[in-house]
Amino acid sequence: MSLNRAIFTTFCHIVLISQCSTQPRQVRKFPKEFIFGTATSSYQIEGAWKADGKSENIWDRMTHTRPELIRDGTNGDIADNSYYLYKRDVEMLRELGADFYRFSLSWARILPTSFPDKINKAGVAYYNNLINELLKYNIQPMVTIYHWDLPQKLQELGGWANPNIVDWYADYARTVFTLFGDRVKYWITINEPHLVCHYSYGDTFLAPALDIKGVPEYLCAKNLLVAHATAYHIYDKEFRSKQQGKIFISFSAQWYEPLTKRDTKAADEANQFEWAQYSHPIYSKTGDFPPAMKRRIAARSAEQGFPRSRLPEFTQDEIKLIRGSSDIFGLNHYFTNYVNRNESVYRYYESPSFQDDLAVFYSVLPEWTIGESNYTKFVPWGFYKLLTQIRKDYGNPPIFITENGFATRGGLNDDDRVLYYTEYMSAMLDAMEEGSDVRAYTPWSLMDNYEWSSGYIEKFGLYEVDYSSPQLTRTPRKSAYLMKEIFRTHALRRCNNTQLYGLLLFLAWVAFADCKSSVNRHEIRKIPDGIMFGTATASYQVEGAWNEDGKSENIWDRLSHSEPCAIKNCDTGDIADDSYHQYERDVEMMRELGLDFYRFSLSWSRILPTSFPDKINEKGVQYYNNLIDEMLKYNIQPMVTLYHWDLPQKLQDMGGWTNPHVVDWFTDYARIVFELFGDRVKYWFTFNEPKEVCYQGYGGASMAPLYNISGYADYLCAKNLLISHAKTYHMYKNEFYESQSGTVGIAISASWAEPESEAHAEAAEDARQFEHGLYINPIFSKDGDFPAVMRERIAAKSFEQGFFRSRLPEFSPEEVELIKGSSDFLGINHYSSSIVYRNASLTSSSFPSPSFYDDVGTLSYHDSTWEGAASSWLKVVPWGFYKLLTKLRTDYNNPPIYITENGFSTRGGLDDDSRISYYRQYIDAMLDAVDEGSDVRTYTAWSLMDNFEWLQGYTERFGLYEVDYEDPKRTRTARKSAYVYKEIIRSRQLDYHYEPDTTLPITIDEGH
Repeated sequence: MSLNRAIFTTFCHIVLISQCSTQPRQVRKFPKEFIFGTATSSYQIEGAWKADGKSENIWDRMTHTRPELIRDGTNGDIADNSYYLYKRDVEMLRELGADFYRFSLSWARILPTSFPDKINKAGVAYYNNLINELLKYNIQPMVTIYHWDLPQKLQELGGWANPNIVDWYADYARTVFTLFGDRVKYWITINEPHLVCHYSYGDTFLAPALDIKGVPEYLCAKNLLVAHATAYHIYDKEFRSKQQGKIFISFSAQWYEPLTKRDTKAADEANQFEWAQYSHPIYSKTGDFPPAMKRRIAARSAEQGFPRSRLPEFTQDEIKLIRGSSDIFGLNHYFTNYVNRNESVYRYYESPSFQDDLAVFYSVLPEWTIGESNYTKFVPWGFYKLLTQIRKDYGNPPIFITENGFATRGGLNDDDRVLYYTEYMSAMLDAMEEGSDVRAYTPWSLMDNYEWSSGYIEKFGLYEVDYSSPQLTRTPRKSAYLMKEIFRTHALRRCNNTQLYGLLLFLAWVAFADCKSSVNRHEIRKIPDGIMFGTATASYQVEGAWNEDGKSENIWDRLSHSEPCAIKNCDTGDIADDSYHQYERDVEMMRELGLDFYRFSLSWSRILPTSFPDKINEKGVQYYNNLIDEMLKYNIQPMVTLYHWDLPQKLQDMGGWTNPHVVDWFTDYARIVFELFGDRVKYWFTFNEPKEVCYQGYGGASMAPLYNISGYADYLCAKNLLISHAKTYHMYKNEFYESQSGTVGIAISASWAEPESEAHAEAAEDARQFEHGLYINPIFSKDGDFPAVMRERIAAKSFEQGFFRSRLPEFSPEEVELIKGSSDFLGINHYSSSIVYRNASLTSSSFPSPSFYDDVGTLSYHDSTWEGAASSWLKVVPWGFYKLLTKLRTDYNNPPIYITENGFSTRGGLDDDSRISYYRQYIDAMLDAVDEGSDVRTYTAWSLMDNFEWLQGYTERFGLYEVDYEDPKRTRTARKSAYVYKEIIRSRQLDYHYEPDTTLPITIDEGH
């Protein structure tokens, strides 16, 4: 949000609130029998995680073993301490004048073995005390039997993916009906089944974070619905006549609105998948899963080669059991999304997966965000539409709004929450006036609590909880006073509709106008003379011809042919873009773009099939000669990378980059290529991205050779690689520079690590030193050597772990001097940024030990507001690029910098506005650094064309040109971004207003 927009939004809120204070108000009445309450859940507030006989649940396990999945690394061990402070909780309910309190039971607290063989008396006493305290003041308990905290023992047996859970859950439900049913008149079987199944089994957002997409989440859905219905009928048959209660289920149901009229079907299917998946089997006349789900998942399953649909079928008896098994429609609602579907959605999501089965894109408008949190959106009309849809689809069932709420980041004056509640309740009343049978409303939440994967960052409470206080003091917010008045008067007082919505419409218009201006605010920006523009590829990623004309096997040939497949879709680079045969078309594309240079890499095993200089492959050499000569024919400078990850397999079999002899092997190879091509090549890169070579190849098992010996092999690799680079640099200077007059450098991957706050500045700096300082510092710092923090930390940890010497090998003084200054320029590959922190959640079990990341000792995450690419690790953070360039200038005496890679991935398609936006913002940020003195001399878009993206195969596309991998000719077609990049190079200016006519073919300009 721009400063002007932020100021204006604040102004509009002030005006809106003052209007409501001074203008006549509309008073809307609730029906006399309408009831109000608030809600919480066991894990989120109780604490006492292992007190008084309680056993471990899935959230205990996940927060203690995988704290990195929690945004702030916290847990619910203490939470709001309600296990001990329940009387204060009831006092708050009395202060509000609530009719009911919705809370949940902890299965592991009541049944520590998970089964009825042992009932924990202390746990039962806690809930009896709470229920009795509520009833003492005429507050009805509304009890949720299951709110996400499954006993860990059951999870180890498969949890909700195991059909036996129907019996386990039914036994648990029967136990709690017996224990508490004499006083509880409202039972909720399960809270938000979609979140239980999709976000827990198909993702990592909720425990147990299995992230097994497209299969267990559907098994969970069936088992959960059968378990719910079984519990319902147990209550109905065994307890209802005596206890006279109601039993129902609470659905999470957001509204999905079509982005355009042609997206109506997509939005309808989104609503069916996202919430009707659970409501349709219970409330529809026919029962069963929604038809759209059954149809789409069956079709995708068949396409994917499954022998049957991944969505399990209900038997006719199960359909009958589930249909009608809820006395009330429990509804949890928070926000709305726009939905659209176009051809680019297909293959966009991981397959199989829920998202791939549904195949829609989601979006929100910027003006829907009010306040400082992006967690919830302000779209009251979506609530109205949802209630209307439920009324029409399911014969107007009685509805309890069992959750509705708004997140802030804290503070007692929560005007944004007041606005949210006022307008959402008003939208609810609109639906009620049209006939919707809404009978209860529950703001989430009574107080701040542990908000699952958001930890304690997002605050939903009517009461603020002071987590810095041992007493966990609760203090009412402004919204608590609002709710108290609504509860007391059964009336909603708000600005006149016309006044309010006029202001909101004006605010939305200004926000939209400002959003547009945030894109169009840029004046045309001139690019300084001297900055060259080009594109890049790498040998294994584009050449193909993996075993043609004398080329021998490299480590990526070996890995991509291994069984089972290590590459997505079992893709290989055997053919790739077929550039070995189509280099002339590649050069033609360079001419179309008007490039100053083209950065490509050499295949060691194509030039030296034995890995050594004893045999030079003439056909391999001829290919590179043809490519270089074709480029120079059109004044395109070749920038050549000697090594871009495709080590000859023969050398890998001898230890690869962990063997010190690789220094000689590499320098011998380098000498050959300098002799072969150095008369025409003036820009050399020894290595591309050393960290990826060493950590991902030898430590993190995410690049060939896919070794997982982190904290040891990756450091051996780092030393040997740096010495290889330095020896090659000096060899060139001593043997070739006089006759060839070229430059030699190295291309290092460097993302930006931003501290979460000033308190984490040291953590962010440590991360930067480990991630890229490991390779930059030895070459560009005044003192050379590995960064001091690395040497000290790894040495200390190594001795603690019982090693006799540091796992980080030492450079001799001669090696330090050899490496220091061994580069004519600093090549930087930059794509994205992350937020880094270090706190008490970082424990000895956070990472394997020894390992690189255990040595670093930091945690990181991406801000949820950052736009993402097709690559999960790639977020749009242009200011991080600016900060990186500034930091390099100040730390290393402003070296000449070549931006050797920068790019954005999609899933395909020619209209790639997201890529265009990325390039414009990142070039803009680069120019900001240049204006302040950074000596940036080249900019390289990754990539010229789509190519083999390593373990991702062909699923992620970075190309300015799209490559048709279904076509044997590997046809290349210019994307919209190619037209835009061409114009930047041609005009030497950055113009956000420029819109190319892509209906015209991209052509070669005169002089190219």
